[in-house]
Amino acid sequence: MPARVTAAVTGTGSYLPPDSIDNFQLLAMGTLRDSFDVGQARSALRGVEGVNGLSAAEVFDQWAYQLTGIRSRRRIPPASDLTTEDMCARAGLAALEAAGREPDEIDQLYVATVSPSDEVPNSACTVATKIGNPRLGGFAINAACAGFVYGVGAGWSAIVSGMAERVLVISGDALTRLVDYTDVRTAVLFGDGAGAAVLERSEADHGVLGPMASAGWFARDPLYLSGQSWRDDGDRIPILHMEGGPRIVRNAIVKMAEVGEQALDKAGLGWSDVDFVIPHQANARITRGLEQRLELPKGRVIHNIVDYGNMSASTVAVTLDEVVRGKHGPVPNPATIVLTSIGGGYTMAAAVVRI
Repeated sequence: MPARVTAAVTGTGSYLPPDSIDNFQLLAMGTLRDSFDVGQARSALRGVEGVNGLSAAEVFDQWAYQLTGIRSRRRIPPASDLTTEDMCARAGLAALEAAGREPDEIDQLYVATVSPSDEVPNSACTVATKIGNPRLGGFAINAACAGFVYGVGAGWSAIVSGMAERVLVISGDALTRLVDYTDVRTAVLFGDGAGAAVLERSEADHGVLGPMASAGWFARDPLYLSGQSWRDDGDRIPILHMEGGPRIVRNAIVKMAEVGEQALDKAGLGWSDVDFVIPHQANARITRGLEQRLELPKGRVIHNIVDYGNMSASTVAVTLDEVVRGKHGPVPNPATIVLTSIGGGYTMAAAVVRI
C-alpha cells in the first residue's frame, strides 16, 4: 500500500505591531467619545462594583471588555508606512526560519487578507518580493476571518496532489486603518497583525489530517467592507462594519463547532482526541461559548483576544504560532490541534493538524 501523503506544519511565525491602543486611549479619540452613550453603557454593566462612581473612560473600558473580552488591540501607528504586506512578509520569514527553510525552497505562497495595499498586484506577489523570492507563484485569498484556514486547506491540497512540495501560508490584516471610528461597536473590535505557517510534503502520521471548508450565504452579512466611503481628501476607502447581537454570537459558536466536527470526522478523530482548539478570536463571548458547547477541559480552547482584538484570519495564524511555541502551556508530542473559523460571507473552515 502506498504511503499516505499529507502536509506537515514544519514552522510557524507571527508579527504584531509594537504599538497597542487600549480602551482608554480608544475613547480619547474625539469621534468615538462623541458617539458613546455613557449612561446607557453604565446601565448595561453587570457585576461591576461602584459602577455609578466610574468615570466615562472607566465605564467605556468595562463596557468594551464585557461586550468583547478586549482590553487592548495591536495597531500600525497612523503615521507609519508599514503595510499589510510588510507584516505578512515578517511573519512569513519567521515561519521559514522556524522551518529551517529559505524563501527559494518554497513552491507556492498563499496570502489571506481583506486589507491589501493593492488589488493588482495581489498581496501574494508583493509578499513574495518582500521575502526575497519574486518568482514565487501563489495567490491572495479573501475569505474574511476564515482565510488562513482556507489557505491551510489549499496548501494541503497542492501538496497531496503533487503540485507543490512546500507551501507558505500567511494571513495579515491592517484593520485599524479601515475601522469607522464613529461606530463604537465596531471600533472596539479590531486589531492588526499577521501569522504564517510552512507546510511540507510528509508521509508520517502527522500534519494536516482533515481540512474542511464551507459557506452559508446571507443577504445582509454581519461583517462587511463598504467601498462607498470617502476620506476628507477625496480618496475612496473601504470602511469596516460589524453587526453584533445574540443571533450572531450563537451562529458563530454553532458553526465553528460543526465545521470543526466535520474536519475531525474526515481525520477519523473525535473531540476527546484534541489537545488544543484554536478558534477564530472574534469575541470572547464566542470563544467561551464554544468552550462550553464542546465541554472540553479548561485550557484546551485557546482565548487570547484580550490583548490583540479581532485580527480577522490572522487570529488563528497568530494563536497557532503561540501554541506551537508553548505560550499557552506544555505541548504534547504529538499534539492534535483543531483550527476552526467563521467569517463574513459566511465563510467557514476548519482543519485538524497534528504536530
